[in-house]
Amino acid sequence: MAIVQYFSKVYKKLLRSSVNFLPMRLRALVKNIPVLAAFQRWLVQSVLSGEPFLHTINAGPAKGLRFEVLLPLDKAIWTGTYESDVANAISQGVHPGDVCYDIGGFRGYMAGVMALHGAGEVIVFEPLPVNQEALGRLCDLNAKLPIEIRPNAVGKVDGVIGFKVMTDLSMGKLQTSCFQPGALMKEEIQVTIRSLDSLVACGEIRHPNLMKIDVEGAELDVLLGAANILRDSRPLIYLEAHSAKLENACTQELEKHRYNVRRLESKEPQSEQTRHLIATPV
Repeated sequence: MAIVQYFSKVYKKLLRSSVNFLPMRLRALVKNIPVLAAFQRWLVQSVLSGEPFLHTINAGPAKGLRFEVLLPLDKAIWTGTYESDVANAISQGVHPGDVCYDIGGFRGYMAGVMALHGAGEVIVFEPLPVNQEALGRLCDLNAKLPIEIRPNAVGKVDGVIGFKVMTDLSMGKLQTSCFQPGALMKEEIQVTIRSLDSLVACGEIRHPNLMKIDVEGAELDVLLGAANILRDSRPLIYLEAHSAKLENACTQELEKHRYNVRRLESKEPQSEQTRHLIATPV
């Protein structure tokens, strides 16, 4: 029995690292190759599913990042292809020593990309407790990366606000968010909310060189609470807008502060689809 367990452990270890032998350019294309896609689904669901394991991403913008992976949820992280267009754009925007804000940090993948590409400091804002725990594990696994976790939401005011925890416990949104108003939630918790201008004015954080914003429909509030930063610090901004209406509102606010805004996607998204904006100061 001990021998069987030993070989089973070795077998799983080999399978978990098998993705490292697939060239990066093919990883995102696997889903379009029927035989390979079917085999990968079988492998993940039948052998690797449901048991978290430590994985070092070996290619792509997050190359070298150690991550606690749970399949099939984290398949894109496992392959290093998670939001690859956004991650690649951010990796190209970071300069050595930059102060970066990751607003809506989720479990830290993008923060890891920023740190790996030379950021001097990455401040991650994440109000959801389960994601805070995941971020803590990420920091423990990558102790040399300059990542700081701030367990609060970001908006246009300072105070306490309701935060809706969705049925997928790793997802949530402010009670004021207009994103997916009919989506089911598991519970509502109270979280501390801060404006970026307030945090900088109090000396709690340094002025940013780069900001990534992904806050499930509250992105305009983040910008409104960072008017002084937009005026004085002029950071490069990567923003996920969760509808056409929010894209237009955020674009107008950024243009008011003399930013050039372009969409990362080449195809026109549908009205309620998310879209990724890159805002460059001019």
